[in-house]
Amino acid sequence: MIEFETVMAGSLEECLEALAKYGSDAALLAGGTDLYVLIETGMKLPKAVIHIGGVKELRDSKVKSGSVSIGTAVTHSEIDRLDVTEGVECLRAGARAIGSPQIRNVGTAGGNIANASPAADLYPPLMVLDAVLELRSLRGTREVGLEEFVAGPGITSLRPDELITCARFKRPEGRFYTGFAKIGLRDALAISVANAAVTVTSRNGKFDQVKIACGAVAPRPIRMKEVEALLTGQEPSAELIKQAGDMTSKQCDPITDIRASRDYRRQVAGVIVSRLIENASRELMMDGKEGATDA
Repeated sequence: MIEFETVMAGSLEECLEALAKYGSDAALLAGGTDLYVLIETGMKLPKAVIHIGGVKELRDSKVKSGSVSIGTAVTHSEIDRLDVTEGVECLRAGARAIGSPQIRNVGTAGGNIANASPAADLYPPLMVLDAVLELRSLRGTREVGLEEFVAGPGITSLRPDELITCARFKRPEGRFYTGFAKIGLRDALAISVANAAVTVTSRNGKFDQVKIACGAVAPRPIRMKEVEALLTGQEPSAELIKQAGDMTSKQCDPITDIRASRDYRRQVAGVIVSRLIENASRELMMDGKEGATDA
């Protein structure tokens, strides 16, 4: 029989006090879509489970001074429907790609981020939006960018007494495209074999700013900065987009597992990135077209 103490946190302060007390022996519970499995299989045996799903401060999502903030206990389904994510289609599409409707209705942003899976579908969208995480403890608050937060599969810079309270980012400005795509073994209910997100702005018929991130193709989700540099300031062309796809494949360092081989992951990562860039070119270079669109 698995035994642990249950803490029903009614406020952020109560949650932080429990984390300070139990530290690495605690597990946070919001949706529980991963935690229940880990406990049942014996992969995680906490001495205390702290329920944070009812903490109002962690369910807040808002826009302040042009910055979008999404609380850690906001569900994937809610991310897809939030007014604050209107126009940020890469994030909506990433949330929409996770699991089944049942999973999306209870699984949360904070859980997807804190698990630090290389294949997590929220990571690439948040990375191309330059999202930062707000981390809280009784000792204070700090902000960490996603690239600094995750170090490898299941490894983050989160300290034992800290909690992710929200993810914060600014919307792209001007003429922009933002999109997300994934490849799985089936069209739904599939962990990503490879996924990618982009944000692209244009000026005078050229790519102005390009941000690309991929997941499931390295020990952690990664920005494709060499590909971004290749595209920035260039006029779109079929040859340029092909080069971007080829360069993406070369930058990947995936594994072979039961879902796909290393070579296949590298290939499809290049394909989905080139398709996203092609979509961006098509949308941005059309007269009078402005805003964000799905991939």
